Amino acid sequence: MSMQNVGKLIGNSDGNNPQDQKAHLAVRTLPELPEAPEEPDMISIYLKVYENKVDDLIKLLAKAASSKDGAKIIKNLPGFEGKNAVKELQKHPDTFIKSFQKNDDNLESLLDAIQDSKLGDKLIALLERTPAGHALFKEIAEKIESELNEYNEAMLQYEDELTAYEIALDEFINPAFLPQQDESASDEIIAEAEADAEAELSVEDAAAAALVEEEPLVSEEEEEVVVDEEIIAEGEVISDEVVVIDEEVLVDGEVVIEEEVTSDEEVVDEEVVDESITPPVSGS
Repeated sequence: MSMQNVGKLIGNSDGNNPQDQKAHLAVRTLPELPEAPEEPDMISIYLKVYENKVDDLIKLLAKAASSKDGAKIIKNLPGFEGKNAVKELQKHPDTFIKSFQKNDDNLESLLDAIQDSKLGDKLIALLERTPAGHALFKEIAEKIESELNEYNEAMLQYEDELTAYEIALDEFINPAFLPQQDESASDEIIAEAEADAEAELSVEDAAAAALVEEEPLVSEEEEEVVVDEEIIAEGEVISDEVVVIDEEVLVDGEVVIEEEVTSDEEVVDEEVVDESITPPVSGS
């Protein structure tokens, strides 16, 4: 079977109609960059995890202010900028507690400095030396981690999607990076097309054989047909059955017509009649 027939059958097979081609057609499109999860509002988280813990925090600061290292750190924190703020904190910590509870902006600035700065890291390390400080910041850290669980899970998913995006982008830019495609599907389609072609040819052969059998048989008598062959010679049509040739014969100075008849079955020679008349001899 020629490849042309196979190609036609593949094009006309049910598995290659326009609707089915959509299922097999792979359209290369530019991969879409995944959207990163929205970053959490850390200030809101700090306010939430330190709720009902502000008084404990300020009391720890008042105790740490009595030390040289503690006083040096605390005087650089928001809300303790005054010259006598550190001394006032040691004497009247409740005054600062009430002040921060009433002013959310000052509390937000203080918590942000403690949780998200190098100065805050030094302060936490100093306060954790005491049992009360260690217990407080351990609880705060656990609450912050719990609040960030949802965000962290979203970030892990985003990182996976970003990795897949980068791979897809490389494949889109350079198709040589594409993995080897499985050709079994196309081979199966070609095999089915060839089988359909052979089946179609078998049907056509059977139909042709049926037509031959339906034609009427010609009898031997009808085949015996006698046809006179015509021979063209010198521009005239002469039958093979009878050929008549006129010959002129000169007898005793006279023209005599001799007719010769030739047929397929027999040859008839007619008598040559000498119709010449001998002129009378004149008397001398």
